[in-house]
Order: sequence, then structure tokens, then C-alpha cells
Amino acid sequence: MLNAIFVVLGAALWATDTIFRHPMTQQISALSIVFLEHCFALLIAAIGVFLFNKKKLKLDPLPLAGAAAVGVFGSALATVFFTLSFRYVNPSVSILLQKTQPILVILFSWVFLGEKLSFRFFIWAIVALVAAFFLSFPHGLQSVDFQDHNITGIFFALAASFFWAVSTVIGKETLKKMSGSHLTLWRFFFGFIALWSILYFIPQSKIEIPLVTADSSIMLSIFFMALVPGYLGVTLYYRGLTRLKASVATLLELAFPLCAVFVNSRFLNLPISNIQLASGALLLFSISRIAKN
Repeated sequence: MLNAIFVVLGAALWATDTIFRHPMTQQISALSIVFLEHCFALLIAAIGVFLFNKKKLKLDPLPLAGAAAVGVFGSALATVFFTLSFRYVNPSVSILLQKTQPILVILFSWVFLGEKLSFRFFIWAIVALVAAFFLSFPHGLQSVDFQDHNITGIFFALAASFFWAVSTVIGKETLKKMSGSHLTLWRFFFGFIALWSILYFIPQSKIEIPLVTADSSIMLSIFFMALVPGYLGVTLYYRGLTRLKASVATLLELAFPLCAVFVNSRFLNLPISNIQLASGALLLFSISRIAKN
């Protein structure tokens, strides 16, 4: 149960992300946000390893390749796509579409990790996913959600979901040979390298360093995102994932949209309906049942 709590706490911290990420997408490019976020996160992770886990970093080829895949796909590309989606759709829509990730993780875990799951697990998984849907769409899908302007955002959110699902499964396998704190460090390192490569090799990409550094509020927001939902959220998540099935951990991550709805209501003035409150209660109960698998 303790490991499940770590995953839920990590996912809850991720919910604070949209308070800062959504407003910033209207000011600077997604690549600028994610690149600077990785600069801070990499520095924080390096300090964390130096202070709390001085054990020598493993350079074994296989786990290092796994960490690289997690960094490139799960940390760099997925975060860029997720951030881009905020320009086109409501944050709650992005968060919901990102939660197609559990379905993909369960499939990939069964195929590649050989995880076996009970019938009871699938019942609660379905209940949790339905509750998560109505939490983000209390009145169901509207035609406005599929207008041309929103299709782009939907694509970016689904692409992020796919890359996060892949990195969850690879991360689970990598944690068998690498500590969570070291994987966190390598995740941000390889994510930083991937983002730097995009900036260097693609002339159309840009990063507004002068604009960002001139605005202390933007810098503080990015630092918060790197520290709390970034470093602390990922560290807690890997602490739990180390001893949980990937398929269980990914459903416990539904604490993310649950907390995000309440955070968005408080800080982004998005109202909560009675349907959302009921869905949230059902989702919370479902998560508690899944945690016992």
C-alpha cells in the first residue's frame, strides 16, 4: 500500500503543473517552457543524487538505453506535445486525453512485461476510467470539442499519452537494474539532450531566452514546475513504480486528473459540477481498490 501511496502522491503533485503551464503557453513557445524546465530539473536531480544517493551512477548499456528512451520519449517529446495541446484545447481536455495512457500501459505491460491481472482489476479499471471521463467531461463530449481548431490539440495530447505509456513500461523494466533517483537524473539528462538537439538541428525551432529571463514571474513558474511536479513528482512516482506492476501504477496515476480538476477550479476559475464531485468520489474509491491489487 505504501508504494501505491507514493504513486498517488506523485500524480497529485503533477496536478499543480497546469496552474503555471497553461497561462505560459499563451506567452512563450512550448519548446522554451519544456527546455528551461529540463535545465532546472536536471540541476535539481543532480543535487538530489549528490546529497541523498551518492552511490555511483551505473553506466551499463541496457539500463542506460532504457533511461535514454524514457528521457527522450517520456520527458522531452511527451512534455512538449502535452504543452502544445494547451494552445488548442481546454486543460481538462488535454488531461483527459492523456489518460488514454492507462489503456496503452496495460496493453504494453501484458505484451512486453508479461504482467498478469485479475478480473477484479479490470472491473475497477473500467470504473476508474469512466469516472475519469465524467470528471473531465461532466456533460459528455460536445461538438465544439471536435472543431478543426481543437483537432490539433487532441492529436498533441494523444501523442503525449502514447509516449508516456511507452516510457512507463520501459521505466518499469529499467528500475529493475537502476535506482529511482538515478533514473530520475538520467531521465532529465537525456530529455535535456533531446531538446537541445531539436533547438540545434531544426532552424524553425526557437527559444525565447531573453524574454523569459527578463520576466521573473515566468522564471519562478518554470522553476516551480521543474521542482514540484517535475523532480518531486517523478521521484515519488518511481519510488512506487519500483515495486508495483506498471499496469497498477498507471491507473493510480488517475489521481492526476482528480486533483487537477480541483486545482484548476481553485486557481484557473474553472467551476466544479455535482457530476464532477460524484465522479471524483467514485474515482477515488476505484483507486483505493486498484491499490490493493
